[in-house]
Amino acid sequence: MSTCTCESAPASCGCGEKLPAPSPEAGLVMAMATVPMQCWETPYKPAVSLRQGTIFPCLDKPFFKTGGDFHG
Repeated sequence: MSTCTCESAPASCGCGEKLPAPSPEAGLVMAMATVPMQCWETPYKPAVSLRQGTIFPCLDKPFFKTGGDFHG
């Protein structure tokens, strides 16, 4: 695991040179997030909520670690 912060990059960090950080003056940002408005809906029952990982059906977005369809 690298401990390089790239402010004064040591040769052992792997990046080999000093990398500039984005500057607010240049109009550069690291990330931008948007959060859609969520309307109220009837929550799942407690047992379903625990299994699904959320109480709101609209936030129930299954995660497939293999990237494919759920097969069981």
